[in-house]
Amino acid sequence: MSGLSSFRNWSELEATLSAGSDTKIANEDAYKALWQRLVASQQDLGLLAVQGGLLADRLAWVFVAGYQAALRRTFPDQGFSGWAAFAVSEDRRGDPPLPGVDYQNLDTGFSISGHKTWVATVNAVDHLVIKAGRGARARYFNLPRQTRGLELSARAANFLGEMSQGSAHLVDVRVATDTALNADAVPQFGQREALYIYLAFLAYAGRAWLQDAAQNDCLSLIQRLYQVLAQPQLPLAEVKELDVAVQSVLATIAAAAAADNERWEVDQRLISMYSPGIQQRQE
Repeated sequence: MSGLSSFRNWSELEATLSAGSDTKIANEDAYKALWQRLVASQQDLGLLAVQGGLLADRLAWVFVAGYQAALRRTFPDQGFSGWAAFAVSEDRRGDPPLPGVDYQNLDTGFSISGHKTWVATVNAVDHLVIKAGRGARARYFNLPRQTRGLELSARAANFLGEMSQGSAHLVDVRVATDTALNADAVPQFGQREALYIYLAFLAYAGRAWLQDAAQNDCLSLIQRLYQVLAQPQLPLAEVKELDVAVQSVLATIAAAAAADNERWEVDQRLISMYSPGIQQRQE
């Protein structure tokens, strides 16, 4: 196996992004511009996550880096240009709740309408992958941002608040019959998303907060995660071991990272929140 497995030490890994990795990133647009210039063309999804993490100077961008890799793994035939978001969440709290996204069959394709309540990077997203319908009749569609009938709106958020977040409203969005996506990998999305985010986090932690031997230890964890993600089915025992190791890195850098960024105490949940589910998972 090549890719991330070929690096012998941290310096070799970091040298893949020697230009731009020390840039202070002012906002989401600035991170996206760097990501587009230095990372977007990367075809190896493990390296896509890691290079995005090397660019990141905060956990909001760590999430974006891992999330983009996970989406490309889940929908490999889409060839996303720019950033994508996967809109699944629907209103369960309203009285009455907003209608979820569903579709109607037409002679020429589908008409899609409804609401999705959470869209990541809503101000910067280029593609919105939506789930329409439920159960056996559920279908998935990739909608470019400019799609007629698609309206995106932003709202303030506390968790990962430097990343724009919001909702999507679809009104009679028309798509052709052959545009429904292959959804075979969707059931694995949640588990793989966590591991791609871990890859991006380890790259961020190694570059920003660790030195020398600790960086090489971080590279070893990255390489183990990379090997795990290459397998069709995730090996649970190895995933649990890696989760413990990633949580240890989080604890190691916590004091310095919290002193540097007032958002750390809230945003560090990006890494800690996956652990209970991973450790409780059964074969």
